[in-house]
Amino acid sequence: MQCPECGNENPDDAQVCKSCSSALATRDTQQSKQKAKTGVMVVCAAGLAGLSCILAILIKPTLAFLAALFGFCSAIAAIAKFLRSERKAKRTTIAIGIVVLIFSSLQMLILTYWRIDAAPIPNDYTINDIRSAAPEYNQTYTLLNSLSDDNDDATDALAIGLSKEDLKNLEEINNIFKEDDLRTISEQLQANADNILSIWQNAKKGRDVLVKLDSFPEIADLTVPKLEIDVPFAPNLRRLAFLHRSYVCLQSSKGNHENVINELTRCDSIFKKMSLNAHSLITRLVCIACFAIDIQTTNFIINNPETPHELLWFLKQHIVPFSEEHTSLRNSMIFEYLICKNELTKISNDPRLRHPIFSPLKLNSALRLYRNICDKWIAIEENRTHIKELRVWPALYPNLPVKIDSEGKLPWYYKIYNPVGAKTIAILTPAMDRVISIRTRLEVHSDLLQILLNKRLGREVSLKARAYSDEYIVDTENRKIFSPGPDGRINTKDDIKLRINPDVLGWRN
Repeated sequence: MQCPECGNENPDDAQVCKSCSSALATRDTQQSKQKAKTGVMVVCAAGLAGLSCILAILIKPTLAFLAALFGFCSAIAAIAKFLRSERKAKRTTIAIGIVVLIFSSLQMLILTYWRIDAAPIPNDYTINDIRSAAPEYNQTYTLLNSLSDDNDDATDALAIGLSKEDLKNLEEINNIFKEDDLRTISEQLQANADNILSIWQNAKKGRDVLVKLDSFPEIADLTVPKLEIDVPFAPNLRRLAFLHRSYVCLQSSKGNHENVINELTRCDSIFKKMSLNAHSLITRLVCIACFAIDIQTTNFIINNPETPHELLWFLKQHIVPFSEEHTSLRNSMIFEYLICKNELTKISNDPRLRHPIFSPLKLNSALRLYRNICDKWIAIEENRTHIKELRVWPALYPNLPVKIDSEGKLPWYYKIYNPVGAKTIAILTPAMDRVISIRTRLEVHSDLLQILLNKRLGREVSLKARAYSDEYIVDTENRKIFSPGPDGRINTKDDIKLRINPDVLGWRN
């Protein structure tokens, strides 16, 4: 037995050191202390293993890994002491130590796999994949932005030449078009003719910009992919579209058909040029809104009994149905992907999330998932039934399916694997079902307009519907042609309709 004070060796049964006379512990006491110490180490190892599980459930992978590592080291140390102790003292406790050792090893292995990200996307989308106007037309974007007011909170629209009073009067004139009867609309427009012409003259500054824009074969959109998208020209562009509708319909009522042709074709041309190169979803929706205003204007002219046959043929040749390029959402979906990519890259570079062991953001996996979402919508656009999805998991992982459900939620297991990436995607993914519904509404309106134009020209018409029903419905009693809309029921709020004059179109009860 070794003396703890001087280190001198003494017989095993000695109670006092023969060198320094210090009291010596008995063999049983030493064994008890050693067993107590090793027992504490086993309990500590088991506790750390349990703590690691709790931290993993709480999605704290770094702390979970460290707890598992310390538990593993404690189990190794305890087993080593047990192996040096007497045989009677080690059977049960060494089994516990081995279990804790295996459990901690598995935890570290799982957590190590957890930290692996998917591979980068080869040949990923860039801004060059978005359709854009040629560089020589970049000045059109400056022209477009000249329609925006410097002060977003302004109650006037000085950028297009309209005062606060003009805007108030324009709003009242727009309310005229909420009437269900085209004859009533015509009468009220003529009653407000002076106001319309006054606002028209005051808006010369804005109208001159539109004339310049129409002189270019293309209109550029230089919007860059960032989270805070701003389309400063949108409010005044819509105001000009509303003003054109009032002015053109008034001129149609008065029989000034040359003015009708010039203004109607100019608006149609500008909006179609804008739509071809629109980048963001916001700009796309602005174009769709302006298209819808143009359709209402053209419909008024078609149903006007004074509209000459020559003008109808002109409309047939120049106000043509939208092409797939005019209503395509491909540009906007790629643009939304680039926004998400920029934001996820910024998050990944945040010092608070850059950890040497674990990161709660798997950048490549998140990008692959968002890319799959965008490619799915693009495939729907292009009527493709099959797309090759990118794998969102590392190569060592099982390829579990990862989809966003109708509520915008991702599977629980992906949230655990990539908590920050899953949260970011859920926030940034646009409500594309809603956008496509708005786009389909526009296309249905375009179909209805062509039916009415052909009917007025004495041509055979087909009522075959694009969506929501087999055929469009002509209701001469309520003076409308319509689609039942997404709910599939007639005469509800979501009906997609155009007003008609059955007498002019040759439809009778």
